[in-house]
Amino acid sequence: MWIEGDDQGVHSVGLNARQLAERFTPETIEALEALDYAALDALHDDLAELLADVLLDLDQEDESVDPAEEARYVGRPLPFDAAFPSTTTDFRSAFAEHVASLPARWRIDAAAVAFEMVGTVLRPRWEAARARRSATWRLSARRRRRSTSRSPRRR
Repeated sequence: MWIEGDDQGVHSVGLNARQLAERFTPETIEALEALDYAALDALHDDLAELLADVLLDLDQEDESVDPAEEARYVGRPLPFDAAFPSTTTDFRSAFAEHVASLPARWRIDAAAVAFEMVGTVLRPRWEAARARRSATWRLSARRRRRSTSRSPRRR
């Protein structure tokens, strides 16, 4: 994470699915994948709140922010030594504790990585749920068209 002066804001480097997975142990990813849809969706919402809280805690207008120091971090992703420790239960607490344990510079990145990792696990489930809803709506529409086309018209 780095802060750009002149109200340019806070920046973080996004990671692809492979890079996200590198910041978690295989056991943690496997445990996330084993969660049911509702629990995973609730965790995703909790991590969105965690990310928002971390952003609110950051003072972008802190006068002590040194532009030269910030320039050293431009384009740098969350370092591997800030990767998440293995956890298989109580993800919300474990992830929040890990984020809080990191230097302030990396908290936004870590919270974003946790949020994105859970989103990556959720994505296929969201797509499947969306496909089921679409199929249900299409079937309902076909049935409705058939039932209205067969019934005699009232005058």
